[in-house]
Formats: sequence, C-alpha cells, structure tokens
Amino acid sequence: PIPCVPWQSQTSGQYQRRVHGVKSKGDQKQRSMSTQETSVKKKKATKKACDFKPFDSREHLNIVFMGHVDAGKSTMSGQILLQMGKIDERTIEKYEREAKEKNRESWWIAYIMDENEEERAKGKTVELGRAHFETANKRYTILDAPGHKLYVPNMTSGAQQADVGVLIISARKGEFEAGFARQGQTREHSILAHTLGITRSR
Repeated sequence: PIPCVPWQSQTSGQYQRRVHGVKSKGDQKQRSMSTQETSVKKKKATKKACDFKPFDSREHLNIVFMGHVDAGKSTMSGQILLQMGKIDERTIEKYEREAKEKNRESWWIAYIMDENEEERAKGKTVELGRAHFETANKRYTILDAPGHKLYVPNMTSGAQQADVGVLIISARKGEFEAGFARQGQTREHSILAHTLGITRSR
C-alpha cells in the first residue's frame, strides 16, 4: 500500500491526507494548462518564411508636403499617386461622387489623402496623411502635413520623419501674402522644417 501521512491544513484547520508519490488532479491540470500555453506562445513566436518581406535595396525617402492652409498640399499629393497609378478607377469614381454630393467637385483629388469626414467637410487636412509609391530606383513615403495653425503639432510630427521637404506656395493674390504674413504657415513651416533638420527641400 502507498503510505499516507496525515497533516493539518494551516488555513482550514481540518485534517487532510497527502499521498506520497501520486500527483493530484489539480497539479496535473495546472501542468497541462502551462504546457498548452507554452506551445501557443511558441506558435505565435514562430514565423514562416513567407511572412517576412524580402529585402529591398532601393533607397527609401520620406517626403513631407508643407505650406499655408489651402495651398494645395493634399491635391499635390493625390495627383502624384494618380500619376503613379496607385488609385484604381472605382476609387476615383467614388471620390468624384462624394465631392459632387458636397458641392466640392474640384476637391476630389484631395480626398485621396484626406480620408476622414471632418477633413472632407471642412476641406482642411487635420491629421498627418501618409501614402506610398515607388520607382525603379527608389521608394517614397508621402507625408501630407496639415496647413492650419491649429494643427502645427501634427505638421511637426511629419517633418520630424522627413528626408525631403516640399514647400507648397499658392500664387493666388491674397493667399500668397497670407502665407508670409505674421501668422502665415508658409513662413512658420519653412522655419520649423529647417529647425528639425530638413536640409533637402524643393
């Protein structure tokens, strides 16, 4: 027979029996659960070779588009994506239809970068827009910075990531002068970009 030793529980005060050499069902269940958790973690940690992206030796550049509000930054960014064939016909028709419903037919290209309803309703970029395109020799990330003075922190976050800065300046009478006025964002964006270390600009 398997020897049993009586012992008193420190919590309940009742006598219990502890069997030597035999594991309780609770211990077996706990060990099986820990084994299952370990196997699940190993499965999650293990990645297949097809999950990894192949190395791309092409140079990568982040380009931030800056400038005064309504200077055309989102439109310029959207036009680049159109010319590079990154937008399909169905999406173009959708943006054209949405812009027409809002009586903003000329804004549909900006909708490529301005994705949320607040931006489309106001016609102003609020969040930092991001898109990608590539050529035979380089890969690019477009950073569409907001131009309104209330969203300068969002513009700064984009400029911090940029390798190249593109300052968009409106040539319309009144808009050009407003950008270089005391609180104009053309002036402020150019100063911020230089302060943040953007040495390549267009």
